[in-house]
Amino acid sequence: MNAPRITRELVLDTAMRIVENDGVAALSMRRLAADLDVAVTAIYWHVGNRETLVGQLVDRVVGRFGDIAPEGAGPRERVIAVGAALRRRVHAHPHLIALVYEHGRTALMMLPAERALAREVTAAGLAPAHAALVVRAVLHHVVGFALLERAVQRSPAQHPSAAELWGDGAEIGVSPAVAAELARPADPDDLFDRSLRALVAGLLGGPA
Repeated sequence: MNAPRITRELVLDTAMRIVENDGVAALSMRRLAADLDVAVTAIYWHVGNRETLVGQLVDRVVGRFGDIAPEGAGPRERVIAVGAALRRRVHAHPHLIALVYEHGRTALMMLPAERALAREVTAAGLAPAHAALVVRAVLHHVVGFALLERAVQRSPAQHPSAAELWGDGAEIGVSPAVAAELARPADPDDLFDRSLRALVAGLLGGPA
């Protein structure tokens, strides 16, 4: 029986799949060898030790994050489109992005989105300081929102619940209708879209 034919690319593909599915802690040379049905020595031959492998994965993620092509009729809509695209990318690869963060390469990974935003605020004719503010505010909003979503997704059920915490609201000076709305779970997609649009409208002008 012939040994399976493996390549460096196949090893990296498999390692990325392990990290994406189970997190970086699940990545070991033994796990890789088992998934590929080869000897551990074959893994070392193709990608070196685990530290070297992780470095190659980080380079791969940074290289593949790629440019964002904004869509929309004007700078305002295009800035919103960049923010939405960036959130989708962060959602799609949380474990890989965490790996890049742990290795101090986040700024490089975010550079394509940052440059796309910078081009749009330049096209809008904003003063340099205000243009930089818009770029940074949008990036912070998107990444912060995505990280909070991730934390909520991974958190255990909350006790007391939101409904129990808010009650009817009257005793804390909040109308029962507002308290009832706050007791309901938020739609994260709608909340992100509305908040991003409000932020961009406030910074660039125009209706939210």
